[in-house]
Amino acid sequence: MRESTQAMSTLAAPANTDAVYEMALRVRSKRDLERFLDRLAEDYETNREVWENRSIPDFLIALADCSRRSENGDTPAAEPKTSADFWQYMACLLLGASVVR
Repeated sequence: MRESTQAMSTLAAPANTDAVYEMALRVRSKRDLERFLDRLAEDYETNREVWENRSIPDFLIALADCSRRSENGDTPAAEPKTSADFWQYMACLLLGASVVR
């Protein structure tokens, strides 16, 4: 997902793009994910011109695609081993859906 974020920044994305990415990597709990979702919504309101998916259906399709891409061929991605890993995985999927089509 880092490559997608970097590619997005070449499209004149605001500097806070990296801050949102870094925040996604720090998500370790349900509360962290809630704060991340609030921040992601703020980012959309401020920077919607650089978001790839500007409608809910497009965002949800991209979210499903990001989940599929996290798998290795026909083998499903490993289940997060801890609760903290799960919350971070969810944040990364959501962030990925904002920058890939």
